[in-house]
Amino acid sequence: MLSKTQARIKSLLNEIKEQQNNGQSKYWYVITITYSTISLYRRVSSVSEIYKKLSNSMSGLVGSTSNREWWKTIKPSGFYDFTPRKDISVLSFVLETKVKLNELEVKSRIKKIAPYLEIYIGEKSQKEYEFELEFIKEFFQKYEPKTELFGDIKRTNKYFELS
Repeated sequence: MLSKTQARIKSLLNEIKEQQNNGQSKYWYVITITYSTISLYRRVSSVSEIYKKLSNSMSGLVGSTSNREWWKTIKPSGFYDFTPRKDISVLSFVLETKVKLNELEVKSRIKKIAPYLEIYIGEKSQKEYEFELEFIKEFFQKYEPKTELFGDIKRTNKYFELS
């Protein structure tokens, strides 16, 4: 039996496949960020703080809008998962946006919050196979309650329509 969060995630994946088949104009991404655990916790006290600073902070890039305004513009929905380890920690996002992301801008905004060792941004339409593998690896095989939902997936009940 699936938990509510697992049901929402599974439904979201089914919606991604439907939209891809129907040619709808939404953009789907997997973002995997690898941090040095020590340097990460020098900059932030929790992973949810990274999400809060990315989505609701008045800070931003020099000469650009604040993170809050940028987040409203891209209107993302999805979920993120955090895997802490002794030396490195990995933060993974699966998200849908209304507009295409500028990878350099995303990397810069994330780096300003907490410097990372490595970042991978994969767009579903470009890397179908890697996207599916990342989704399965990160969110089904090792599902844990620490997966956090955000955007429309968190606010609506439409993702519970699974049998």
